Amino acid sequence: MIGLDRITRRIWRFRMEETATVTIEMILMTPIMVWGFVATLQFFDAYRTEMISNKAALTIADMYSRAEHDPINSTYLNGTRSLLRYLTLAEEDPDFRVTLFHWQESKNRYRVSWSRNRGERNSHNTTTINELADRLPIMVDAERALLIETWTDYTPKYGDGIGYMVGTGLDPIEFATHVVISPRFAPTVCWNNTPEDPSAARC
Repeated sequence: MIGLDRITRRIWRFRMEETATVTIEMILMTPIMVWGFVATLQFFDAYRTEMISNKAALTIADMYSRAEHDPINSTYLNGTRSLLRYLTLAEEDPDFRVTLFHWQESKNRYRVSWSRNRGERNSHNTTTINELADRLPIMVDAERALLIETWTDYTPKYGDGIGYMVGTGLDPIEFATHVVISPRFAPTVCWNNTPEDPSAARC
């Protein structure tokens, strides 16, 4: 019992001990504090970039929905990509795809009227648009809508970490957005890359 009492007293004294060396505490705690600060900055920046990407996609979608009666062409698409890059602060041109589709009641499916892209993604067709059926709205027969999709690459500022402090960084991320919007001032938005030939328009 004497030995147990001695151990108990020493544990109690250790618990109540308040003296320490500030230098040693600083050496122990500084790496942890720096790690937490850098990790917070890294994840905040990633969420901020994702938010900007989403807002940029909404802006692009609103722009296309207000295209009024003028057909969309290649020049318009190229300008869209430049605008998307500006809005997302991207170092490289981001990918995007715009698709006009409608609901075909007789065949119980969505049907693509036209689809154009900039970047590595292929344009949609009727088969691929129906693969996204669970992400598309319920529509009446012949109702038209625009699907705007964007892809923005994000490279973490701190990579895998700083020095030996791993875990403060993220792997490169691709932020993808998906926006469906109805034309606002006209029943549809047409595509025509040869304005001198109105009969070439696809609506």
